[in-house]
Amino acid sequence: MTGPGRSALTRHALVTALVASLLAGLVMAGSWWYARDAARAQAERVARHVGAAVLVPLAQRDYAAGALDRDVLLTDVAPFLRSGIVDRVKVWTVTAGTARVAFSDEARIEGVTAAYDPTWQRRFTDGDLRAMTVPRDAEHRFENGLAGMRMEVFLPFHDAGGAAATLEVYVPVDVGRTTRDAAAMLLAVVLAGVAVLAVATLPLTLALARRGERRRREERAVRTRGLAAAELARRELAQRLHDDVIPDLAGISLLLQAVRARGRAADDVPWELLDQADGRLSGDVARLRGLLDELVPPVGDLAAALRDTVDRLPADAPDVRLRVDLPPDALTGETQRLLGRVAGELLRNAVTHAAATTVDVTVELGTVDVTVGLGTAGAVVLTVADDGTGFDAGRGRRTGHIGLQLVHRVVEDGGGHVDLTSAPGAGTTVTVTVPVAAAPPPADAGHVTPVTRARPGRGAVRR
Repeated sequence: MTGPGRSALTRHALVTALVASLLAGLVMAGSWWYARDAARAQAERVARHVGAAVLVPLAQRDYAAGALDRDVLLTDVAPFLRSGIVDRVKVWTVTAGTARVAFSDEARIEGVTAAYDPTWQRRFTDGDLRAMTVPRDAEHRFENGLAGMRMEVFLPFHDAGGAAATLEVYVPVDVGRTTRDAAAMLLAVVLAGVAVLAVATLPLTLALARRGERRRREERAVRTRGLAAAELARRELAQRLHDDVIPDLAGISLLLQAVRARGRAADDVPWELLDQADGRLSGDVARLRGLLDELVPPVGDLAAALRDTVDRLPADAPDVRLRVDLPPDALTGETQRLLGRVAGELLRNAVTHAAATTVDVTVELGTVDVTVGLGTAGAVVLTVADDGTGFDAGRGRRTGHIGLQLVHRVVEDGGGHVDLTSAPGAGTTVTVTVPVAAAPPPADAGHVTPVTRARPGRGAVRR
């Protein structure tokens, strides 16, 4: 399987795992809410059952009259305590605005009092059952000391003396187990559905990945052809000059020379004009042959190609200093071609757009540095710096600089990156870093002394 296919499979697996994890979390949260509500309903159901059995005998006592027969009261509630249906029972009464435990299966609790606030009032007067989680406080220290989890339910009634009272029943519940059981059942269904969906959408994921990779290859090819377009146009123009224009001009020059050689003694022939035409044709042919050499540069290594690019700049171009610091055979042919095209494009950008010969700039302007060398971690670094007008790099690339945009894309396609530094009046520096293909260095690979090449006949200062 290709790299894009493996990447697509990895992304598909990660998305599937993320969706499964998210759904599992939702199932667990939903199961906990369900288990809590189920526990509350269970506690209320048990409380109703206990209340139906014990409230009638409990209501026959007058809890404010004095001492109660605990053994008789325990006889009424003992079956529910022994069976584990309930963990604890309490009977609360209100005396002088204070709630008091009149009876409990835990003797140490009897006589405990609590302020009769609105909460307690609702417990004594509200006919609806209210199941609540047992609070973690001193009042419930004996209940919290028991194993497991429980809920408390209040059943209001009136004792034999007509006073308001309430039966508090502590019902054991197991929210954790109910959560696990519900989650296990739902998770099996949910995860099976996710797995089926993942398998069903896998072919679509691979198809989209292949389509995306095909589109990216096409875009890379278009960007590469974009940089090569200028070179191709120059070669086509050179071919036309070589096949048509230059031979015709050379033929005309030869005809003029033949006419001049055959009839030099004739007085009625404007020999001076013919001589001027012949001279101009010869000069034009020489210049066109020079242009032909510029349009089709010789094939060589990167240093030779860059030197040739510098030598072919216009006469009014700024001074160029070229330094190449590379071991022999350090770069593959593909990397050299890439850097050659990029360097040529950046150099033409610097010469064309840097405005290094503006009226406001004199001695300090007009220099372009081109440096190529091996960087760290197996990378080659190309730097093109000019001291021209510069621009605000923070506002993005200047409009119309298609070449610079192509350089960015082509270098990124080659696994490298482009760093651009510029500011108004401070020049522009473009640094291109491209990885070097892994290959054993040649036996004679060593450090090459940097070569500095200046344009012949040009000074760093122009007026």
